[in-house]
Amino acid sequence: MNNGRILAAGTPSDLKARTSAQSIEDAFVALLPQRQRRAAEIVDLPLDSDAEPVIVARDLTCRFGDFTAVNRVNFTIRRGEIFGFVGSNGCGKTTTMKMLTGLLPPSEGEALIFGRALEAGNIQARRRVGYMSQSFSLYGELTVGQNLLLHARLFHLHRASVNARIAELVEKCDLADYIDDLASALPLGIRQRLSLAVAVVHRPELLILDEPTSGVDPVARDQFWELLIDLSRNQGITIFVSTHFMNEAARCDRLSLMHEGRVLATDTPAGLIQAKGATDLEDAFISFLEQERPGAVPALTITQARAAGPDLQQEAARRGRAVFSIQRLLAYTLREGLELSRDRIRLVFALFGTAMLMIVFGFGISTDVNNLTFAALDRDQTPESRAYLEELRGSPYFVEKPPIADYADIDRRLKNGDINASIEIPPNFGVDLKRGRPVWVSAWIDGAMPFRAQTIRGYLEGMHQLYLSDPSVKTTQPTLPLPADIEIRFKYNQDFDSVFAMVPSTLAMMLALFPAILMALAVVREKELGSITNLYVTPVTRFEFLVGKQLPYVAVALVNFLVMFVMAIFLFDVPLKGSFPALLVGTVIYVFTTTGYGMLISTFCKSQIAALFGTAILTILPAQQFSGMMTPVSSLSGTAQIIGLGFPMSYYRPISVGTFTKGLGFADLGSSILLLTLFIPVLTIISMLLLREQER
Repeated sequence: MNNGRILAAGTPSDLKARTSAQSIEDAFVALLPQRQRRAAEIVDLPLDSDAEPVIVARDLTCRFGDFTAVNRVNFTIRRGEIFGFVGSNGCGKTTTMKMLTGLLPPSEGEALIFGRALEAGNIQARRRVGYMSQSFSLYGELTVGQNLLLHARLFHLHRASVNARIAELVEKCDLADYIDDLASALPLGIRQRLSLAVAVVHRPELLILDEPTSGVDPVARDQFWELLIDLSRNQGITIFVSTHFMNEAARCDRLSLMHEGRVLATDTPAGLIQAKGATDLEDAFISFLEQERPGAVPALTITQARAAGPDLQQEAARRGRAVFSIQRLLAYTLREGLELSRDRIRLVFALFGTAMLMIVFGFGISTDVNNLTFAALDRDQTPESRAYLEELRGSPYFVEKPPIADYADIDRRLKNGDINASIEIPPNFGVDLKRGRPVWVSAWIDGAMPFRAQTIRGYLEGMHQLYLSDPSVKTTQPTLPLPADIEIRFKYNQDFDSVFAMVPSTLAMMLALFPAILMALAVVREKELGSITNLYVTPVTRFEFLVGKQLPYVAVALVNFLVMFVMAIFLFDVPLKGSFPALLVGTVIYVFTTTGYGMLISTFCKSQIAALFGTAILTILPAQQFSGMMTPVSSLSGTAQIIGLGFPMSYYRPISVGTFTKGLGFADLGSSILLLTLFIPVLTIISMLLLREQER
């Protein structure tokens, strides 16, 4: 097929016979219109045997634990040579490339680049080397021109020559029609040429290419090799290229055959073919493999392959007819659980992230105003003024600092934050107090934090009135009795300590934040990796896919709950006064709801970064502002109230706080549990509907 049209159809042998071609790839090129047929000829130019070595590998070895990825590799590559590295996927080619570019340190042996031992931090050596990875390493959010300009600046090309160099590469690599297109939107063949242009923008002497033509069509591959041949023969650049295409390997001056981390042979393509008496390079490679490991290349006949076909098809059809399958759902659950268990960083974040933030929020967020610093300017220096200050010193809310010298000292210390308030007692305070005259005391309060300032004001006014009403203060001024004595008692929290409210509320917020983030990332990760395609090419339904991925994170969230529950009781000393079964049932429903919330957010995101930030913002803000942590939901109005009533934490927080501090059980919390349960089908159904729309 080419440009939406079928060029030809038939068996492979028929197509090769029709075009007189030796391979399907040659047949495809022969069937193309004449204007599209471009082929890079196999290089057959003599090499300078006296050219200096550019790369020398001596017993190069790389181990990962007990696994040896590269085992004692030796080769020499001379200036201007196109040297090929041929082997099957996973044989160690990329690992060797990374050692030669300093991305991986060798376990043993050495690599010499331009006659010097390779050093990962050697900037000067990097200027002489260009590297093109298998994944192209382009910045997808930048245009073609911006990618070239960025790398030109990274290699400090002279400002006057940058535009000329970019124009030269754009013309040579045929990128003019795409100069303003984003790299992420380019066809694979164009992206390949851009990646090569980026790799050579600084005119390197050595070019290392790691499977650069993987996944590219034959025509684009030939065009790419035309560029490589020009770089080698006309510009003298040494090229080290890895590949698993034998027709590409035949274009190299010399090549090494690699298998399971070892080099099997190194020679010219013709020399390797001749050494095995083979008809082509592929047969020669297979012969070297069989020599290394007899029987390593099993053959599978078409008859054998077809024999098992009907039974498998019938079984797949039978299972695919089921509208719902618990087996398919649990298969996704198992896959998600295995992936989570093997990603240790994500697993630690999932299991212990809530505990760490519980400590931060539990100890760090408090509505208690204690340990307020004050200093006094006592301009009276009488027993009465000292007794007045003793009332402050004896208060559990205030801590005294050294006395104030003058008014300038007040301004300086308030400005520096050394004190939160200053007390000025005027002259004749004691005399006026004894004679029954009105007395006044000045208080200077730091108002940078209004809530704290108002609290300090209330403390000082209360202390002032308490001092003046003390019978031990001798005054001639009669004290009028109050019509009634008022005694204040705080039910459920008699000490008025904020930890009894903040810890249960923090538990609710953590169970909203982490499960939602983990669930959103799990779905979006499938989109980024492309594995979500399995949802559309297998009998799996959207419900099975979403719920199957949800269950592991529900289990993780329940583990988080148990950890935070133990911390609340033993670390924060917040006892559970109510029903634990009621709290547990509410928590199970709640984590299904919060993971469903993350599931819903994931349908709008295409990248994990967007999912992470989006879920965090859309969870923390409603949790703190509209779910009762700062302001009761019943006190909200308008849009704020709608947000509060539509967020699951607004219904779970009363369950958490109620069971911990108020001694509530199922009878008291039934309505909250019921309303919380309604979120599960609503969020699941909406997510199912939006998932398909997002992926069309």
